Amino acid sequence: MTINNPMRGRVEVTGTIRGMADVAEIKSVIESFRLEEGDTLEVVIKDSFSMPSALIGYLLKIAEQQKCKLQVTVGNEILAELLDDLGLKSLFHLHTKQYAPA
Repeated sequence: MTINNPMRGRVEVTGTIRGMADVAEIKSVIESFRLEEGDTLEVVIKDSFSMPSALIGYLLKIAEQQKCKLQVTVGNEILAELLDDLGLKSLFHLHTKQYAPA
């Protein structure tokens, strides 16, 4: 997994999110943004077919407790279906987009 060119309010992930080390890296980048209530966080997950529950929970915390708007874009249909099945499509403002293979 690689985080590409993070900038305040936007994190882009390529590769498969595999475990707690990847989740910790993503969380660290997001925490460095110092988001405040009302801010928007855009998360782009280009090719991972999975998202560990720890990351889902962390994003829920950002949306529900910190009152930030999430905009999650995924490139893998399996992950999009998973998030939709979990009832997160609306809260995550979920979008799907096909990305060219790296």
